[in-house]
Amino acid sequence: MDAVVIDATQIPLQKLYYAADNTLPLSQLDEEKICQIARDLDSVSSEKEHYVTGWMGLNSVVLVRSYQNKRGSADGLVMTRGNHYRLSVQSVVFRIPKPLLWVTFRRRPRTMKVITYNRLDTPQNGMQQYQNILEPELKERLEADWRDLNDYLGMACWQRENNNPLWQALQRDISADRLLLLCKHPVFSSRKMQKEGEFAGLWQKDIFIAHRNDGAAAILLSWKDPQTGDVASYLFEILAKNTGPTRLRLSLRPRKQEKFYPLNPFDAQHLFDARQLFERAESVLESSADSSHHQR
Repeated sequence: MDAVVIDATQIPLQKLYYAADNTLPLSQLDEEKICQIARDLDSVSSEKEHYVTGWMGLNSVVLVRSYQNKRGSADGLVMTRGNHYRLSVQSVVFRIPKPLLWVTFRRRPRTMKVITYNRLDTPQNGMQQYQNILEPELKERLEADWRDLNDYLGMACWQRENNNPLWQALQRDISADRLLLLCKHPVFSSRKMQKEGEFAGLWQKDIFIAHRNDGAAAILLSWKDPQTGDVASYLFEILAKNTGPTRLRLSLRPRKQEKFYPLNPFDAQHLFDARQLFERAESVLESSADSSHHQR
């Protein structure tokens, strides 16, 4: 039987296992559900301590697997919303004796869920357990984050279960030749360029399009996030290998002052958006070149 080939452009953002409209609220999560989420998203498939960082919008989502410290081990997710706050949803297996566990948490099981909220934008960056939060608005905001996380998880799981079709399509369609063609577009030599680190480019409508001066197959595309006002960027670059084919690396810089983070094959929304932005950049530069030609 022939393998089924999924057209990523036709059904790009399907969900599997998780979705905002059928998730349990934070207060009803149990330890096993949290562990299951961690297993479903784990691309490393190892029981040893490790972390995988994904991106939900401009917010990092860190998968925690088998985190170890003196108290025990933990599995779960940690979502950081910009520089504002951090939501942690983890299942913790404690190593401390059961009597002490009972005294500390008023219950006997060795495993329990730990959901915490941590402010990052104040001098008093205190951590609160979700169950102790009294402000209804804050609780609803965290519940909204959790629903968004479930949409992110659902899209990630669908991509993984279907051999990452969006990632495969990007690798296939944005080749070194296509990237170099954009890098060498005449607009970069006919206009005054704006410097952006090792890149130089220009704003075209609402996209900043820049290439690297050394002739490498690398394109920087930036845009202004309408919600936060931050200037975020995608970096498309071709990595040459000593053996095997070259491949595309796609990275995200969530804010101008931060570094670039490579995106994962399961970061579905970003892969879809990056492709759309790349095609828009191609179209915008062509329109700009045509306009300049007609004005001569």
